[in-house]
Amino acid sequence: MLLTNPAIEKSSVALSSSAPILDLQPTMEVTLEEVRTMILYLRRARARAIEIRDRSPAGSYMVSVLDRTIDGITLELSQLDYLLARKPVDTEKIASKRHRMRPAI
Repeated sequence: MLLTNPAIEKSSVALSSSAPILDLQPTMEVTLEEVRTMILYLRRARARAIEIRDRSPAGSYMVSVLDRTIDGITLELSQLDYLLARKPVDTEKIASKRHRMRPAI
């Protein structure tokens, strides 16, 4: 599984839009176990943020910041869950399906 490096991703925003974004962002190898560890960490961080938000005074600035933080963590968790559930593409099957059709007359 390949993930982009967020430190370099921020610097790529200033690049021109004509360059392909996927070619510019370096990737790093991440194992399945590392992704599961990230998910566990994010779930614990979200649970802690929810606990803090529940003890904060209603309508305070901290509640609004924690709401946005919890929403962001939830989004990241859903994306990581999607990556884990997604099966790798089998390129041999795709190539064989393309050649099975008859040529057009």
